Amino acid sequence: MKRFLSVLVFLSAAAAVYGVDSMINEAERHMEQGRHAEAVRVLRAAEAKAPENKLMRIYVALGVNYRKLSRYDDAISYYQKAAKLSPDMADIYYNIGLAHYYKGSYKNALSNYDRAIKLSPSYSEAYGAKAMAYRDAGFTDLAVKTINDAIKIDPNYAGGYNILGNCYMDRGWTESAVNMYRKAITLRPDYASAFYNLGVAYDEAGKYASAIDAYNQSIRLNDSDGEAHHNLGIAYMKAGDYYRAIDAFKAAIRFDPENKKSYEHLVESLQKSGISREAARWEQVMKERFRR
Repeated sequence: MKRFLSVLVFLSAAAAVYGVDSMINEAERHMEQGRHAEAVRVLRAAEAKAPENKLMRIYVALGVNYRKLSRYDDAISYYQKAAKLSPDMADIYYNIGLAHYYKGSYKNALSNYDRAIKLSPSYSEAYGAKAMAYRDAGFTDLAVKTINDAIKIDPNYAGGYNILGNCYMDRGWTESAVNMYRKAITLRPDYASAFYNLGVAYDEAGKYASAIDAYNQSIRLNDSDGEAHHNLGIAYMKAGDYYRAIDAFKAAIRFDPENKKSYEHLVESLQKSGISREAARWEQVMKERFRR
């Protein structure tokens, strides 16, 4: 009888573990599809019944999903729980740093990136994130030094050249920035952000055809980027191609309907193209949407 009861207990525990694994997998599917609130709901339910050896995975996943939801304090709280279970894992401190960074708490972000680097001295992404925090805090020189340290560690770190390009743009060194973005793209041909930044640099240099090409490449890789569509429209306007600008601004509005500038430029492009009735219609749409 005792043996029979032991088997029942074992089977019950195994079923519970299987149920938790199934819930974690479900949450990961939600996360992949951008349904972060659903992922959190499932993970919180899994947390309540998970054995200790499953908690680490749940805590990290909750941290990621809360960060995606811009709930940075909750993200930090769960990453810190993960850190208590595995205090020597550099990735956890990197993610805590990211949450602080997006929260705008650069000092705390930097201290966590430093801890990640101390645990993993060749962690180039942590150097890159540290450089971004320095840059956004207004310390461009420290950002440049930090990202150059990352590139020394990993000369093929595409993100490092992208960040360095941003720092050069801050200094007004457009040509040097272009070279860095192109280097990033050479290393990572599917780097949508680098193509976008390259478009910005070419636009500022007055090279509108090159800017248009770079923005189109960025959109090819990330079609839902409303800002890229908006900037593409601006570049078309500067190049005098108002018909293509119209399409770009309509796409920008589709992906980012809260950007009033896209409506304004769409109306202007329609007017300059002689499509006055549609221009009037979009002007009315804009007035109704942004009526405050």
